[in-house]
Amino acid sequence: MDGLLADARKYDRRIYFAMANLEKGGYVKREKKKERTNESFFHLTPKGRLSFLKHLHLEKIHGKKWDGHWRIAIFDVPEDRKKLRENFRHYLKYLGFQALQESVYITPYPVMGDLDELLKKHGARKHFRYLTVTEIDDEDELKEKFDLK
Repeated sequence: MDGLLADARKYDRRIYFAMANLEKGGYVKREKKKERTNESFFHLTPKGRLSFLKHLHLEKIHGKKWDGHWRIAIFDVPEDRKKLRENFRHYLKYLGFQALQESVYITPYPVMGDLDELLKKHGARKHFRYLTVTEIDDEDELKEKFDLK
């Protein structure tokens, strides 16, 4: 019985830290039920709702059968906008891209519309180019990376 109790405590700790990280990131807001109890309820913030909806959208895209086209994003963001460049690298990975080179990313998923929307919002569209290709060397290696059949 002690093993079950220890497992439950570990599980509770993981949930606590996960929720604390979501709250710290601005994805959820904690609301105490009553002052004298430890009960709390969490609600998605607008940022959390947007992230959740994006995740659902990407799951829908990634779950589809591959159409045989590769999407390539090439960018050259100036050094004075280094933070923007790093943020876009992170966002490309979030969209399912993988790096071919430092400023060249590839994905089999049709997510260019999502990326274009974000680039326009941040005034960075002029630093990016998109390519859609049907042939690429070492395609078998890429198919394996993306778990394509």
